[in-house]
Amino acid sequence: MIDCVFCDRIANEEYDGTDSIDSFGVVWFAPLNPVTPGHTLFVPTAHVESAAEFPTIAGVVMQAASRFVRDDVGPANIITSVGAAATQTVMHLHIHVVPRCADDGLTLPWTGQRR
Repeated sequence: MIDCVFCDRIANEEYDGTDSIDSFGVVWFAPLNPVTPGHTLFVPTAHVESAAEFPTIAGVVMQAASRFVRDDVGPANIITSVGAAATQTVMHLHIHVVPRCADDGLTLPWTGQRR
């Protein structure tokens, strides 16, 4: 049994939408602490730790996120991390769609880093 908050949300059907691409399921929902209005997480229904663990599933999740940006969002950051050192806090593959607009005040972690 995997102890995973995203697997729990999927099992409890706590998501806003679902898609199926190439027999892989994808769901999406808002994160607990959205950084902009409309911030959405795209998550495979199968437990996959990161994009590096199963690149085919990562591609399917990216397809769903990209279509969402194209059809519903507009300008956005599409972000994923692999591992705790890269700021991954939930060890279940997820892709952030962060809608953006001019002067939204959001500074990403790598902006203004020291050299």
